[in-house]
Amino acid sequence: MTVIITVVSGSKGGTGKTTIAVNTATLAAYRLRGSSPYPVVLLDLGVDNGSASKVLLSSLTKVNYTLSDYLTGKINNPLYALYLKSWVINSEEMRLVFSVPGSIVEGLPLFKLRYIIRIITEYLKPIMLVVDTPSVGFTRQFLEPIVSESTHVIPVTTVDHSSIESLSSIVGFIKGIKSNVTILPPILNMFDYKYPVDPTTGKEWVNVVEEITGIKPYTVAYDKLLYVARQAMEVEVLKISPGESQAIRDIIKYFNEVIAPLTVKR
Repeated sequence: MTVIITVVSGSKGGTGKTTIAVNTATLAAYRLRGSSPYPVVLLDLGVDNGSASKVLLSSLTKVNYTLSDYLTGKINNPLYALYLKSWVINSEEMRLVFSVPGSIVEGLPLFKLRYIIRIITEYLKPIMLVVDTPSVGFTRQFLEPIVSESTHVIPVTTVDHSSIESLSSIVGFIKGIKSNVTILPPILNMFDYKYPVDPTTGKEWVNVVEEITGIKPYTVAYDKLLYVARQAMEVEVLKISPGESQAIRDIIKYFNEVIAPLTVKR
């Protein structure tokens, strides 16, 4: 059975959700290298071609089809909108399959998103599928067909009350769609360890998130190096060493403690 992890951030953009999705999928591809032909798939559902696939497309010159082509009926098989990225690390190949979303807009038959997941899991049989959802108005439309197929959800937020409250609303909505989906510990992203306390409440931000969402979060540090890597169209965990970046250490810690154990028993 494929572990299907959907990464969400409510209706608030700019939380670094895509960074978490891409690096989670990349770490999984490395950890699961050689275990199957296509061990990990990253489903990029970002609006306006998505930023996740843009990073992974850096070495490809041509995109034949996108997921929007499937949603609009231009192609009848979503596998045509998938691409393969591979790296050789220490003489071992790691492979990551990913989608290119194209222009996914309102009015498309979004219910077909569930069939995309079903076809991927049936034919590619990945060990893990990571879904990067869009935000800012599209979230609820996308979540219903996606969450109905998901096994786990990673909520991502920042040190901002509107972001946290938006995430709480989405988590409640997700539980209403599928009560048995597992909500993983939230990620409090772009966290400044020098300022752990919310000045408006006097409480630590970690406790604020836990009170609103009901789950104690992990923190991922704010780090300019991540933005430099993204501007260079590089995957952060492959470009920056843990010794250089607290954020990379935090992302790896979350993966090791929360994500990796999900693949032990399938």
